This record gives sequence, structure tokens and C-alpha cells, in this order.
Amino acid sequence: MAILVIGATCSLGELVVDKLLSMDIDVIAKEESHRVRNKTLLEYSLAILSEEGSGFSISFDGSEADIVIGKNLIIHDLIPTRDDRWMASEFRDWAIGKENTGRPRFWLSVFDAANAIAQILKAQLTLEEVQMCGRREWSSIDSQTEFEMLWQRTNQGQTGNFTAETLFGQDIAGMEAKPIGIKDSERPDLAPLHQILLDLTGDGWRPLIPFRTALMSLIAGIMDVNR
Repeated sequence: MAILVIGATCSLGELVVDKLLSMDIDVIAKEESHRVRNKTLLEYSLAILSEEGSGFSISFDGSEADIVIGKNLIIHDLIPTRDDRWMASEFRDWAIGKENTGRPRFWLSVFDAANAIAQILKAQLTLEEVQMCGRREWSSIDSQTEFEMLWQRTNQGQTGNFTAETLFGQDIAGMEAKPIGIKDSERPDLAPLHQILLDLTGDGWRPLIPFRTALMSLIAGIMDVNR
């Protein structure tokens, strides 16, 4: 069995390739970057990474495939590991101090998304407009509070000049209780995705990466490019 991965030049596509290979599943992908990134893994893995071939397919660029991201699997509010097609405009603006009051989000780590997609590909399941996002709603102000705190902490970490405000007393934003029935937006329907993963893994759709951890990965990727 091999999985054909098309147009995997974004952080999500790359992580799906990485996850499949770590599961000892053969992958077909033409981009040389996958071989460079997985050089060590491929030396000790049973999986094969080929440039050409056929198999159950997934595309990240809109190309025809068994699963087309954005058509068969619709992903919302993804937090990538760098500034790519998935990065929300709020993060770009907040990083340069620009105001951006966005809509409420159901943030999802790219790692959680990639893990779920790899399980679906392993089972070679076709999908039809299945929605994917995080389960927890984040308001724009709480998202901004978390991002700006971590952005400042990372910047200060590069110089070693930390402020007490950045280091201490930073509770996670948005932890206040919300009355039952009060919500800011309608969450995409996660029931189909949950049932698919329940059948495949027994766990259902249970994103595990905290919002703060996902933001730290993104900020590290942004700053690595800017060095």
C-alpha cells in the first residue's frame, strides 16, 4: 500500500507525509524537501518514499485526488508551524503590532490535523465535505492575548532581557466560565469526523495539542525565517 501525496508544500502537507512515514506507510511525493526532511527516518524505517507511482491519493493544491483538501475535507482555523497558506491574518497582524479584531475561532494544531488525516489515509477512506476544526471556541481578544504574550516572551528570550510581566502571572486567557447556551459563533459540525475516527481508532476526534503549544510552534517557525 502506498499513499500518493500531491502538492504537499505547506506545513500540513509536510506533516502528513512525516506521519505516514513514521507509521511505516509508503509515500509517493515528488517534492525533494520530503526526502531531505526525513533522511534519518528513512534510514531506519521500513517505509519507502518514492517520486513516482500510484496509490490512494490526497491533494493539498486542489488537484484531483481521492481526497482533496478544501473540498472533501474542509479544515478551519488551523495553526501551522510557519507563515504559509494556513496562517490566519490575525497572527500576521498581531506579530507587527497591527490591530485585527477577528471572529471567534476554533483553533486546531496542525499536528492534530495531520495525525487524523494520516489515519484516514491509512484506511483509504473517501470523504465528502467532512469538517475539521478544534472543539473549543476562542474569542479574538483571548487569542490575541495569548499570541502577544508568547510573541513578547520569545522576542525577549532571544536577548535574555525578560520583563517580570512577561515571565510571571501569565494565566491562560479565556479560562473564565461561560454560561450554558452562550456562544459567539456556530462551530462546524464535527460529528462525521468524530464517527470516522471513532471507527478507525476508538478515540474519535480528540485534538490533544493545547492552543498555547500550537502558538509556540508557529512563533518559532516565524522567527526562524526572520533570523
